Amino acid sequence: MAKFLVLLLSLFFFSFGMNPIRVMYLTYPLKERDFKKAVDDVKKGIEEKGIKVIRVLTISDAIRARGSTDFPNYYVIFGCEIPEMKSILLKAPALSNVVPCSVVVHQSEDGKIYATLINENVFLSKYGNRLTKEERLAVSKIYGQLRAVLSEKSGRKLKAVRVPPPKEELVYEEEVKDLGYDEFKTLFKTSLDGVNMNVLDVIEVSQESPKFSIFLACNLSYGEAILKDIPQFGTLAPCRVYTYEKPNGTVGVGYINIPFLLQTYSKYLKEDKANIFRKADQDIKSAIKEAKGE
Repeated sequence: MAKFLVLLLSLFFFSFGMNPIRVMYLTYPLKERDFKKAVDDVKKGIEEKGIKVIRVLTISDAIRARGSTDFPNYYVIFGCEIPEMKSILLKAPALSNVVPCSVVVHQSEDGKIYATLINENVFLSKYGNRLTKEERLAVSKIYGQLRAVLSEKSGRKLKAVRVPPPKEELVYEEEVKDLGYDEFKTLFKTSLDGVNMNVLDVIEVSQESPKFSIFLACNLSYGEAILKDIPQFGTLAPCRVYTYEKPNGTVGVGYINIPFLLQTYSKYLKEDKANIFRKADQDIKSAIKEAKGE
């Protein structure tokens, strides 16, 4: 019965006969043979489109510094702070998984270099109805520009397919009732660090009420275990955990729905990798609980 439900969810989400990884992510084989030149080339192409690159996360360098010298080249180009971001995220916080954006440049064992981008339509199908037409177009436009850059650098044009909205939520969210926004935010940062979900940065989407922040959290141990085998998941890296002021004065806190990801991708995950996802989910939930004083 459980296997049947997993299959049913996958079919509903991704349409019959389609590989969920190929639907969720677009992976381009790059022409450039030198890894760092490939990263610089993609970054330059993105910036030439007028898209802001916030930083380049040198994930593989950090993992190798921990002693894993055989970890493949893996960088994340993080950016896309569009003017409409505040309005979009206040209406649909779950879209913090696509705005800001992450473009992953990674190298396989045979030396080939790829760039991977998430399919924004997966999230827009579920939450785009909360936005204005202009806001939806703003998200689609910037991802269209990213795809144009990667198409140019690869010589391959890929289409971001449209999918029906899933019944399941794509994010997990809790409500914090007994703490003010700033107090919870301070406590939550400490709690994330305490479970080794190290906070690399906090993007302040809105510093005036209603406030909205995105914690960029990372656990290199989890990254080392997962990204080598499933590099596409880095398009959600660093892990984005958002907090925001709700209209009723409480605080919302949420992040990608990891159990749903596990259901959807169970066919492609070995049990040890699935357990790492479960551990990450437990860590973030325990950080929320600690910050709430429970």
